[in-house]
Amino acid sequence: MFSDKLIETREIRSITEYMPIAHIIGLGKSGIAAARLLKREGWEVTLSDRSSSPNLLAQQQELAREGIAVELGKSFAPVESIELIVVSPGVSWDIPALKQARELGIETIGEMELAWRYLKSPWVGITGTNGKTTTTALIAAILQKPDFTHPLAATSATLCAN
Repeated sequence: MFSDKLIETREIRSITEYMPIAHIIGLGKSGIAAARLLKREGWEVTLSDRSSSPNLLAQQQELAREGIAVELGKSFAPVESIELIVVSPGVSWDIPALKQARELGIETIGEMELAWRYLKSPWVGITGTNGKTTTTALIAAILQKPDFTHPLAATSATLCAN
C-alpha cells in the first residue's frame, strides 16, 4: 500500500522484524490518533511538533510508554529512511521540509487520507470555507439510528473530542 524502499536502509536483524517508518507532523489530538493507528498497524512511528509546552511534554511521556517517539521544540527534517509522512491539518504543505520530502520520494499524506486508508465504513466528506462544523454535526445527527453505526472524523477540535 505504501512506497517500497530498500530494506537495506534499516538496521534490522531479520526480515521478519522489518517495520516501516512513519513520521507525523503535529502533536494535536488527530496527530496522536494517527500515531497510535500506525503503531497498531506495525509501523515505527515518530511524532514531532515545533512547540514544547508542558502539555506536550506530558503527551511525550505518555506516548513513549506506548513505544511512540516524540520530538518537541524542533522543526521536522526528512531523512530517506522515512516511508510515510502524515501531516496534521494546521501544517502548511508548502514548508521547505515537506517539499524536500516529496523530492526525496517520501509519500506525504494528510490525516484524513490516512483514516480513509484504514476505515472500512462508508464516508461523507464535507469541505468548504464556512459551515463545515455545523454541517458535519447535522449529518451525524441525521445518520444516527440504532442499526447504523458511523465514525465521525473531522479536523474540528470540538468534533474530534466527541
